[in-house]
Amino acid sequence: MKKLFLLLLPGMMLLAGEANAQFQKGTAHWGATVSAEGTLTDFETYESNRLKTGLHTITPSVQFGKFFKDNSLFGVKLSPSFNYYKSDLKGPNSDNEYKSNNTNISLILFARRYKFLSEKWAVFLEPGVNLSYYHGKNTASDDETSNGYGGGIYIRPGIVYRVSPRFAIESDLNVLSLNLQYYHMKDWDTFHFNAGATSGIQSYFGLRASWYLTKSN
Repeated sequence: MKKLFLLLLPGMMLLAGEANAQFQKGTAHWGATVSAEGTLTDFETYESNRLKTGLHTITPSVQFGKFFKDNSLFGVKLSPSFNYYKSDLKGPNSDNEYKSNNTNISLILFARRYKFLSEKWAVFLEPGVNLSYYHGKNTASDDETSNGYGGGIYIRPGIVYRVSPRFAIESDLNVLSLNLQYYHMKDWDTFHFNAGATSGIQSYFGLRASWYLTKSN
């Protein structure tokens, strides 16, 4: 049922009639989210060696926008990502430790067009441009560091539920999105294209707390 709803969402955005509710021109929009995940492993390998690994990632983001006309806004988003990895291999003939710290900072300029389905529910379409900076450091070869940058464009749908006139929960929907990225590092360049199809339903959603503030609020 969820997959069917997501596949029908673009059509809903085009066919839905304009509801009485709307985001008025001049309304300010704030949004914030933070996600964190981590894994720890500890197991015995060959020759009675013991391998312990840890991977931890935290990704906060904050965004701001303003409606230049009813139900249409321009916005900017700052989204850093911090990644830490450590492995430790110990045994009768081994004593190796590896660490890496990676930071990726993305600045995103975006626009949105909203379509209300009811007083509480709205959908939106969001095209955007992102610029990113990458810095990494690892202990594989005398604390080697690497820097790089990237850029890209994307378009994706989303959905909003208005809990109150000024507070909402919203989600970007990765299904049926389009994403084109370019990355440049010291020793390589790459292009990446993603058409936004995934087999995991948990990959479709990313919830975000949002505020829509008018002068009367």
